[in-house]
Amino acid sequence: MVAAGAIESLKREPQSNVETDVDGEAMRIGLEPADRWRTEGASRARRRARSWAARAALGLVAAAGVVGAAAVASAPPSEAPRQAAAAAPAESEVVDSSLAPAFELEGEGAARPRYEARVGRKSGARRDVLSLGAVAGAAPALRLEMWRRPAAGKPGSLFVEVAEQAAAAGAAIERLSASAIAPSAEGPVEWAEATLNAGGERRACVGFRVLGRVDGGLGGFACAAKGAKLDGVAASRLIDCVTLTRAGREAGFGEVVKEATGRRGACRGAVG
Repeated sequence: MVAAGAIESLKREPQSNVETDVDGEAMRIGLEPADRWRTEGASRARRRARSWAARAALGLVAAAGVVGAAAVASAPPSEAPRQAAAAAPAESEVVDSSLAPAFELEGEGAARPRYEARVGRKSGARRDVLSLGAVAGAAPALRLEMWRRPAAGKPGSLFVEVAEQAAAAGAAIERLSASAIAPSAEGPVEWAEATLNAGGERRACVGFRVLGRVDGGLGGFACAAKGAKLDGVAASRLIDCVTLTRAGREAGFGEVVKEATGRRGACRGAVG
């Protein structure tokens, strides 16, 4: 019995030492004492976590490299078109005082219009401008432009055309309403209400242009007297009051202004 007890004692002793060591490890990492399997499981979990963290870090570094390379490779093509488009200069024009007026406005009354015949330096494209009054003022103001191109080109938007015409008259366009269509003897007229600013003074105006012309155009803007307002009907009246001169017909503007009959009886005071 003694020998058997001693053997049993010897068998239990190593187990007690193992449990003590395990208890110490468990308490060191914050687990409950005498939980050998949880302690070993925690060690394995820590090893797996460190392994996955290392793999994740390597994956992030590789992904960052791929994204950086893609950004560097794609940047130059996207920037080049914008720079090229911005670098294209507009053609400059010169006033040719030797050219006779190509058109006139019926019913302009006692006001004497200013007239310029402008020619492109390179293309030779002609643009004639008739203007009355000034945007910076209380009296009615008008700017009419008629042009021809050597080759058919795609027209810009009404906003772009009115903005360019206003800038040439010393004003800036602040607002342009949605455009509408009004009939005229020359065909459909696109028009929109415009707010122009000249030297801090705002004017209620209307911008307009004739549609359906391939190799030229006719359009402009008009501002009524202070307190008055113009609309599409007024824009159509202005278009209908444009007549070509003999010089204009000889210059080929007959393709721009057809001079159809039917609405030329109310030209006086068409500007407002």
